[in-house]
Amino acid sequence: MKILLINKFLFPFGGTETSVFQTAKLLQEQGHQVVFFSMAHPKNVESRQASLFVSRIDFEKMKGWGQKFRGVKRILFGRESRAKLDEFLRIEKPDVVHLHNVYHHLSPAIISTLKRHGIPMVMTLHDYKVVCPAYKLFIRGKTCERCRKGHFTWCFLKKCVKDSHIKSLVCTLEAWLHRKHYNQVDCFISPSRFLQDKIKEMGFTGKCVHIPNFVDMPPFEQPDPPSDPIILFFGRIVEEKGIEVLIEAMEGISADCLIVGEGPLNMALQGRTLQTPSARIRFLGHQPFPALDKIIRRSTMVVLPSIWFENNPFSIIESFARGVPVVASRIGGIPELVRDGETGMTFAPGDSGDLRKKIRFLLDRPEEIRCMGQNARQWVEKQNSKGNHYSRLIAVYRSLTTGVLEDPTISSRM
Repeated sequence: MKILLINKFLFPFGGTETSVFQTAKLLQEQGHQVVFFSMAHPKNVESRQASLFVSRIDFEKMKGWGQKFRGVKRILFGRESRAKLDEFLRIEKPDVVHLHNVYHHLSPAIISTLKRHGIPMVMTLHDYKVVCPAYKLFIRGKTCERCRKGHFTWCFLKKCVKDSHIKSLVCTLEAWLHRKHYNQVDCFISPSRFLQDKIKEMGFTGKCVHIPNFVDMPPFEQPDPPSDPIILFFGRIVEEKGIEVLIEAMEGISADCLIVGEGPLNMALQGRTLQTPSARIRFLGHQPFPALDKIIRRSTMVVLPSIWFENNPFSIIESFARGVPVVASRIGGIPELVRDGETGMTFAPGDSGDLRKKIRFLLDRPEEIRCMGQNARQWVEKQNSKGNHYSRLIAVYRSLTTGVLEDPTISSRM
């Protein structure tokens, strides 16, 4: 089978790109041919189809009304994206298309081009963009569901996109215009049951199946407890990850806290640590995966203090695969993975006192940490294995190309 993967970035950037590259590798290992369609970018991995990619656009660096107007047209109508994809499809002729994050830089308008070519479409939902113009169901430090049932005007009224009426208006128009395109997608994939249920609750009617993210299983050796405890956060340094909650929680904790990643709040949060001098916190910036792998393995626990509706975080399943338990907010899809007293512990979102209590509880019980780490590894081996993911994904692909649902667990959710 020839499968086209479409994502706006074709270089390591976040969890979405991790999913794209892992899916491509998995499909290739199973003998399928994988091709990519994306936006041109100097950081992109090498691709023989690169000459057909959409021209690069950086919305953060646009100057003048002319550039900004062209950017708005890209978001809303994707004229160049549709033309480039049309040429791409005539050359490559894929059997199935798997869409990921196509918003803004490519535009969901490309879905109409795929439909015109009669190619079956699958789309993985990495966020809530189909029901939220600002994509996170999160604004000014709090979760938000005002746009329920398609009431997208709230995005404009509340300036949900970067506190700007103009940017929020563009995203509001985008949400209205692109609903018709989402209706043309044959099947959506949700990595968490929470997201699957939440978008339905918000009024989304598209067919959606649940297939969790997967992780490569490295050889498992139960890590020895470090002589000095290490608390680790790794991920994007953004507001919704709740890193400030972790900084507050570390005050008075006798352990090192390592924060790995990059993002717009990097400098502000480093400054915030100066207000908690008793907290032993170090920012390590972005780390290549081999280095990050070593850091995870020598950590006592990983903390994910998110304050938004997380989907199916790679930071959790990557930690579990290495036998490291996770302490995380009780929000979104996180409780589907972090089970209290079994694979880690959960705490009330935004409550630094509760997080501090859970960290101290585990630091005082190294044997429980070890047991939870073993349970976490067993969990991902069962729920997030490559074999489990592939069998469910290929069943969706084949159901769209043959019209027959092969997996009864899929049909029951559809």
